[in-house]
Amino acid sequence: MAKRRNSGGGGPAGTGRGSAGALEDAVLAGSRREYGEAVRILIGILSDPDAPAEAYLFLGRSLHALKDYSRALAVFNDYIRLKPRSGQGYFFAGRSYLALGMPNRAVPILKKALDLAPKNAAFMAILGAAFLKARRSAQAAETLRQAVETAAEQNLSQAEQRRVYHAYINALFIRGIRLCRQENYELGIQMLRFVMENGPEGVRDIPLLTLEMGRACRELGLLDEALEYYTQALTRAPQDLRIRWYRASILMALGNTAGALQEIEHIRSVDAGLPDLPWNSETVDFFMIRSFLETGEWRRAADGCRDWIKARSGGGQQGGQGPDAGGAGRRNDALVHTMYAEALRNLKNYKSALNHLDRAAKMQGDETQIQYERLLVAWEGKDWKVLKSALRRLSALRGDENVIRRFTILYKINTGTDDQEVLGLLQEAVRTLGPEPEIMYALGERYLKVGLIPEALSWFRKTCRVQEDHERAYLGEIAALEVLSVPPPGAAVMAANTYHDIRAAGEQLRKIRAAEQRAAEQWKTELGSAYDRYVRRWPDNQSIRRDRALYLIHTFKYEEAVKELETLLPWEPGNPSLRRVLAYGYRKTGRYREAAVFLKSLLKEKPRDIELLLEYSGCLERAGAGVYAVAVLEKAMALFTASADIPLALGLLHYRKKGLEKAFDCLRESAARAPKDPRPWQWMAVISRNNGEEEGARRYEYEAKKRKP
Repeated sequence: MAKRRNSGGGGPAGTGRGSAGALEDAVLAGSRREYGEAVRILIGILSDPDAPAEAYLFLGRSLHALKDYSRALAVFNDYIRLKPRSGQGYFFAGRSYLALGMPNRAVPILKKALDLAPKNAAFMAILGAAFLKARRSAQAAETLRQAVETAAEQNLSQAEQRRVYHAYINALFIRGIRLCRQENYELGIQMLRFVMENGPEGVRDIPLLTLEMGRACRELGLLDEALEYYTQALTRAPQDLRIRWYRASILMALGNTAGALQEIEHIRSVDAGLPDLPWNSETVDFFMIRSFLETGEWRRAADGCRDWIKARSGGGQQGGQGPDAGGAGRRNDALVHTMYAEALRNLKNYKSALNHLDRAAKMQGDETQIQYERLLVAWEGKDWKVLKSALRRLSALRGDENVIRRFTILYKINTGTDDQEVLGLLQEAVRTLGPEPEIMYALGERYLKVGLIPEALSWFRKTCRVQEDHERAYLGEIAALEVLSVPPPGAAVMAANTYHDIRAAGEQLRKIRAAEQRAAEQWKTELGSAYDRYVRRWPDNQSIRRDRALYLIHTFKYEEAVKELETLLPWEPGNPSLRRVLAYGYRKTGRYREAAVFLKSLLKEKPRDIELLLEYSGCLERAGAGVYAVAVLEKAMALFTASADIPLALGLLHYRKKGLEKAFDCLRESAARAPKDPRPWQWMAVISRNNGEEEGARRYEYEAKKRKP
């Protein structure tokens, strides 16, 4: 059996049964979960120029089952091009995108699948899942609701209906939480209550659900119910200080001061820095926000600040009450706006952060701390106008000179246009301020801009050592090494021209070029290491991954290049340039059948690309499908009557298949099409000599020499 498979005759992959029979074998192998065998058969089927489109669909499904999602997507793309009105291709492609964690790519493809099959419950269910993973909870809930109804109407199995229903409950859960966070508490609570009443066993014990229900009920003034949810959450996480703060806040609002103080004592047993104060609702909420900031829970801190401001805005009931009334209460309001700004800055909402700092300044006065926070917000948000304003105010307020000097330098290097002046500033800053990552990086960036590449590389690397997660410094290192790994044109000649003696200049030129080449090779090796370091930390940068793949091709590391190129396929499954380079990688690693599949689809797009055609036929031959290679070239010979390369390739193929007469016929045809081309004559000479026909070999060699340029 194995011998027949490798013989290359009789049918796809040597099965001897033709495409239809081989497709049955592949489907049977898939049903037995022998997906590797199915892939082998299907790739063999696709060697046939007239292979059925369904072979692409089954190949994609088999690759998906093997978790080779990238190649599966490329194959599904080919199937979709052949069968654009079939929802199956879109459905399975969308499923592979979901498996890769790319729901935003999956959604439009799955919507297309559903457009083509609008009553398919399975299509609806997976589209709903894609919406959910893409954080489009409203569309997820509605799509899954329709899927539940459609599954029931079509009398799908109980197991299938249960799967769709559980997906629907999950969508309602996520949607309800999102609505609560968007302050649509009434509808959010309605959905979450439905989940609690109709969801699977144990859903009520999910901490996120009880916490969100507690917060939503509190916002709606349902304090008793909110307390109930927080108490339930506390039984599962008794050490969670967040829950205790929430309970203390609600107990205080309900007038249960004793219960609130008991919670505060629990908090103090863990947080020894909590002061002993005459606690009331305002102080409890204030220290709850502070606690969230200290633990870096920026979203909870922002929510707490928003609730505080909302409850006390416009002289609300709680604002300015109790021992913090009057000026102290106003000061607390200003501090909450400042804390809100800090939380928003860490959430990268710079515009709103500045707005709250302005409000704090109006309440409290233009204090130094507010300007420090404005500096940070402006710097992180790259708002140079605000940064300049904050520096001016800090100088007037006699702020910290080191802080002012540092940010003044940062301002100048980001707004300055004179490279030499900026370089001087940066060099002085490094001497006076020490190893500041942003200044070190800026120095490397400026050196790169003015063409001092080794100096730039040095500073980028220093920045990476000081701050290991400084992504721009890693990118700067790659940019510098890319320049250094290519010897500058003409540099060696210019150096050699300083020698007056021609012989000495020539010798020096050879030495300089050799040294340049050695240096470039060393830089090229370091470039490979830099790519590796970057990709390990930031694997989602497609541009760098593309550059790394080409680097690996150019340095003959084909196995690694193929892996890298395959990671790019999900982003551009139909990109012809990517597929052609990947096919080249497959050829270089002996994966001729996979290369042939890719080249075949490219040929459908560019049927007049003779070079592509020759690559394809070569891969077919090496994959054991020599019969198909001959058929492809014979057909091409009749179509491209001016090409000498096609009969040349066909002649050599016949020669390797021991068809000497046909080989000579094709080589003579090649010679006739290109009278000045020595190659057909050279090959006729080789074949003649290998056949023991020395006189004929010499005659053909003579003809070849006459045609050599």
